[in-house]
Amino acid sequence: MRVLHVLAERGFSGGEHQLSAVLEHLRNAGHESRVVLTPGAAFESRVHELGLELHPIPMRNDLDLVAIMRLGRLFRRLAPDLVHLACSRSHKLGAFAAALSRFRVPMVVTRRMDYPIPKTRFRRWLYSSAVAGVVVVSRAVSDEILALGVPSDRIHVIHDGVDTRAIAAAIAQRDRRQVRSELGFHEDEVVGLTLASLHHRKGLDVLVDALIEVSRSSSRPIRWVMGGEGPEVLELTERVKRLPPSLRIDLPGQIDAVAHLAVADLFCLPSRKEGLGVALLEAMAAGLPVIASAVGGMTEAFVDGESGLHVPPGDSAALAAAISRLIEEPGLATRLASAAQARVKQLFDLQRMCQRTEECYSGIIERHRMND
Repeated sequence: MRVLHVLAERGFSGGEHQLSAVLEHLRNAGHESRVVLTPGAAFESRVHELGLELHPIPMRNDLDLVAIMRLGRLFRRLAPDLVHLACSRSHKLGAFAAALSRFRVPMVVTRRMDYPIPKTRFRRWLYSSAVAGVVVVSRAVSDEILALGVPSDRIHVIHDGVDTRAIAAAIAQRDRRQVRSELGFHEDEVVGLTLASLHHRKGLDVLVDALIEVSRSSSRPIRWVMGGEGPEVLELTERVKRLPPSLRIDLPGQIDAVAHLAVADLFCLPSRKEGLGVALLEAMAAGLPVIASAVGGMTEAFVDGESGLHVPPGDSAALAAAISRLIEEPGLATRLASAAQARVKQLFDLQRMCQRTEECYSGIIERHRMND
């Protein structure tokens, strides 16, 4: 199987680790992968590390005519068995390139976000006749594609995966007390953790309000780390300057995720919208009790009351109640954490994701050959 992967973004808005794992899996399984990237893309070093053939093509915007023509020529010259369009921009450019060059090899696109898609003729074309398949990271994202009128047999739900063994092993190697001391946490503090980009959709403002409420009745001081960067940093920084004495919220930017997962007492992802939530899966794999908004794929990540706690999005009072419950009921927290860890191993392991992706590619290629 020869697959050409096209990624137009210089940075990566999500799924970098998952794409990297798929490329490595395909290589190890004896398949041939080639990668098209915008020059200077952050993912370039990983492509070189894997020893894959790289084709640099500048892809400046969604209607870059030069890029479209160059992609079309590359498609015809390489003649892969399948083209994987790995981001929104590559989806548009690749679809135009294939149409203009009359390239008939099947293409598959990945959709990670659960935002509603405008129901226009152009969008229907992009997700139906322009591609042979759409890989989505959750059933919630699948629902948005179905709403466009895309046939269900063209939609493939492949949940994002995380390396559960590596995460558990890395956590086990850390001395919890020592790492807490190194990070400046006190033994009597409840240490909470959120790993997320600092965007409005992540609901961090709701979390701040909830934590203020929790701190008013908590028997222990609370220290919460919000690891990540984004446009909300200035607003959040101003908000956390005015907190009760028993509450401290840190905004350290990018952090050592493993170290913090190893010492945290609980994890929360209070997003307003979320395709699935890789950070949530990582926290589950690390053995933490988790709280998440009941939105998108996070309703599939765990079962409420069994392997985590769901709360309505934007509801700071419900979120405060859930956090307080995990603090005040350590037995419940331990039970939920254990169930979450078992669930992520079973359903969201990285190797499972890679195997299902390989099977998806092979199935699309075979169906195309039968219908050709």
